[in-house]
Amino acid sequence: MFRPALCLLSTLLVLSACALDKEEALRSQLSAWVELGETFFFESSMSCTAAVFHTSESPRLTSQLARARSLNTGMQMLEAGTPVVFAISGKSPNAVTEDIMSRDLPQGLGVLNSGLAGVSCMSDLVKSIYYQAIRNPTSNLLFVPDSGAMVVLDKQAMALIYVRGNG
Repeated sequence: MFRPALCLLSTLLVLSACALDKEEALRSQLSAWVELGETFFFESSMSCTAAVFHTSESPRLTSQLARARSLNTGMQMLEAGTPVVFAISGKSPNAVTEDIMSRDLPQGLGVLNSGLAGVSCMSDLVKSIYYQAIRNPTSNLLFVPDSGAMVVLDKQAMALIYVRGNG
């Protein structure tokens, strides 16, 4: 009678050990870049991670992060493996990704894949929050080349959204 329950517990423990990210480690990494509030959503599997954290009323990304005020500068930073905040006036994260794809398809696909892969780990509500954030020209896009993570800071929603896929 206890054997099926033990098998299920063993399977759950193995699967949770295979998650791409752990919430505590992710919070620690992201807290170095922006002041985080409570976790609104966190899901990580072997293939993707999606997380949404509340932020302060006037969230700001730390000045320690490299900022690109032009697409060319940002693309050079990505090629060098530097985490970069795209601070291109009037451009939403979605528009920046489209521009990168127009200039350099392989690099653009890398950014796009990061943004799309995490969607598999999202609830319908989180997908709605994410899609709204990436289309908002006041949102900031941060791309982390070494992990392939995309981070969107939506200042209006006071939310930091993290997405990443395995690959």
